[in-house]
Amino acid sequence: LVSLGEQPSLSIVQVGAFIGDTPNDPLVSFLRHQLDPATKRAETNVKVVLVEPVREYFNTLRRNYEGLSNIQFENVAIAESEGVRQLYRLKLDPAEYGYPEWLKGLSSLKAERMERLWDKYDKNPALKRFYLEHRVAEGVRCITLSQLLDQHDIDQLDLLQIDAEGYDFEILKSIDFSKIKPRFINYERVLLQENNAPCRQLLSDQGYILMDWGQDTLCILPASAARSRT
Repeated sequence: LVSLGEQPSLSIVQVGAFIGDTPNDPLVSFLRHQLDPATKRAETNVKVVLVEPVREYFNTLRRNYEGLSNIQFENVAIAESEGVRQLYRLKLDPAEYGYPEWLKGLSSLKAERMERLWDKYDKNPALKRFYLEHRVAEGVRCITLSQLLDQHDIDQLDLLQIDAEGYDFEILKSIDFSKIKPRFINYERVLLQENNAPCRQLLSDQGYILMDWGQDTLCILPASAARSRT
């Protein structure tokens, strides 16, 4: 992020922004510093699009970034095709029942996020039971990443941040890399399971250098491999 902060222009898309202000959000401190209206960065060519499909969290996201410049918000989900899909999420505040707040952030287009994927990674039966007892499925509008970029007139992307609770690979493999190649891609790796290897292969084949950190993988595109949309 240091190198991005020094650029004269900047474009960032965050898929699965949740409420923004959480300890594990990799962008919140950077955006608050870079997009403070009091800084010169606010006057430069910056485009930041934050995507969150759950209306309740989307409204909180907007409030948490209130007063910052150059941020656009989209209350949609990103998927491989346009349409209405079922999103699975917790319907209540877990903290009121003595459960961790982060359970609210586990919204996913994959029903198995709190079933098969949970059992292979998180493995806490008490949390799983509570979540499934209070889970709801609600219809959300989905658009493709390409549609999102078109809507915001983004033809070069510096950073694509994805935290889609197990749906990251579906989003990544929907990208037409012949039209756009983000300079950096950061996605959540730990829930991909059998899709982890093909996801890494996809990105490696596109020229990215992959670095695992925490639960995520950072993909870095050498300057020689970069492309912009046509």
